[in-house]
Amino acid sequence: MHFTNATRSQRAVIVVNGIIRLIQMGVGVLTIDLYEREKGYWLADDISSKLTYELVLGPFAVVTGLICAIVPLQISYRPVALACPWDLVMFFMYSAAFGYMRAIDGKLGHQPFRTKDPDNTELFFSHASAMMHKVWVNLAGMAVFLTSGVMGAVLIWIGRRNGRGTKHSAV
Repeated sequence: MHFTNATRSQRAVIVVNGIIRLIQMGVGVLTIDLYEREKGYWLADDISSKLTYELVLGPFAVVTGLICAIVPLQISYRPVALACPWDLVMFFMYSAAFGYMRAIDGKLGHQPFRTKDPDNTELFFSHASAMMHKVWVNLAGMAVFLTSGVMGAVLIWIGRRNGRGTKHSAV
């Protein structure tokens, strides 16, 4: 069902989905932008590989948000609702990113790490505090992908229940 042919409740679902997907794209772009800056500074292997994971996670979030925002406008919300397992996979990927970045943040003050400019302690503390603040982007990613995953699962369940009766389905 195209957006123009949708009922009021279906349009509301599509609009809420669009807002959530725009936030997902924003989180993905922030993930790429913020962690790309850090990639050149940290030379330690354990931090560098974790930042590479972040730089791969960001485009996944952007592509997921883009596809799942456009599909309901052209076809219907049902394919997007059926994508809720992928949203939950993205939630777990952001959860892993949040966990290990928090672990790295805990080690920054206690363990020496190889950096681009090892003699400049002011620059080190600037990058270390930036890393501590950037980890909250991962928390935002967790929240938004959990929200979209749960929303898709609930709407599939509502659609199945309403499909058995005479009520109109929201999906």
